[in-house]
Amino acid sequence: MTQNPLTILLVDDERHILISSESVLRFAGIRAVKSMDDSREVLSLLGREDVGVIVLDLFMPYISGRELLSAICRDYPHIPVIVMTAADEVDTAVECMRVGAFDYLVKPVENARLIASVKRALEIRSLKNQVTQLREHLLTNRIKRPEVFSSIVTGSGKMSAVFQYCEVIAESQQPVIIIGETGVGKELVARAIHDLSGVRGKFVPVNIAGLDDHMFSDTLFGHKKGAFTGADRARSGLITQASEGTLFLDEIGDLNESSQV
Repeated sequence: MTQNPLTILLVDDERHILISSESVLRFAGIRAVKSMDDSREVLSLLGREDVGVIVLDLFMPYISGRELLSAICRDYPHIPVIVMTAADEVDTAVECMRVGAFDYLVKPVENARLIASVKRALEIRSLKNQVTQLREHLLTNRIKRPEVFSSIVTGSGKMSAVFQYCEVIAESQQPVIIIGETGVGKELVARAIHDLSGVRGKFVPVNIAGLDDHMFSDTLFGHKKGAFTGADRARSGLITQASEGTLFLDEIGDLNESSQV
């Protein structure tokens, strides 16, 4: 399932650093990246837009990164802030972490290190969002969008709790596993999560039972013309068809473990 991603905000007064960092993240598949070279505009942006993670330089004109770090951690504590600076000083790093920085990176930063830090920060942000929403659902004890579950007929309180949980995780970018015996309605639940997520793409279900490893790979990724004997034309895979949507792999437990990974 593909959810509209949270924005990564890069803040640095050096334009070449912004360009290179943005390129690294986009190449790693993190597309929603915004750059800002004027520190005076950061707080006003945070007041208007929902930002997922901030990568912040410390030494900038106008408003320093230290001042911004304190303000962000105070007013927007849910946003992880990664400090990325040339100051390779233990005292500075300790002070930033004490104030509330999520991570401290010293320039020049290895690409893999930057990508790993941003992805980890996004995961933490997503988990915090889920905990907050779960708390709200527990306090209200109601389903916000019951019409999405109209195809599932039930009067069970336990199923009501499942529906509330679906509403929470639908906004996550993480894969979702639905466990249950054949015929209990796993696809109906998956389709409900898709409808709740608000993604723009299609819901694409595929039954894995009966597919061997080769067929599964070809079904998932497709092939180019001439890739193997009999491949007289190119065929797009289900991942392409489900772009910006949800791919539901039914009976995935029937696959070999190596293919599941």
